[in-house]
Amino acid sequence: MRDFHCLYRQQLPVPGSHAEAVTYPACEWRVAGEVAADAACPLNRYVCSWLTSDMTEVSRCDEVLHAMAALSTGTRQEWFADGDAFNVDFHASGVQFNPSNIAPEDTAYWNQPDAQFSLAEVEALLRVWRDFLAQPVKH
Repeated sequence: MRDFHCLYRQQLPVPGSHAEAVTYPACEWRVAGEVAADAACPLNRYVCSWLTSDMTEVSRCDEVLHAMAALSTGTRQEWFADGDAFNVDFHASGVQFNPSNIAPEDTAYWNQPDAQFSLAEVEALLRVWRDFLAQPVKH
């Protein structure tokens, strides 16, 4: 069994620099009881990476959740989210993730089966992530 975890990570500055450490929200899917996430897990490679990189604001989460609700009710047939890390195609039948750095002509790397998830699965994770972002930061 795997568990979805939302947390704050800290990125330390390059040794010798005078930069401040940076704290940022992140999420990961872990095997129950494990401390570290499996980076090869498709949910981590695509959904969690998308949430951590492109869905860092509550307002953006709300925008996507609104579009997903329209897909679920049939008032919208498709929706597309373009981000810094991922291009995401939403349909009532599912969600397809594609890394933003892959050009459309690179068909061997586009629309990979392991980057497809159900609309309900992505929506459930996005709701948990959105609620996490809406909470005050705990240090």
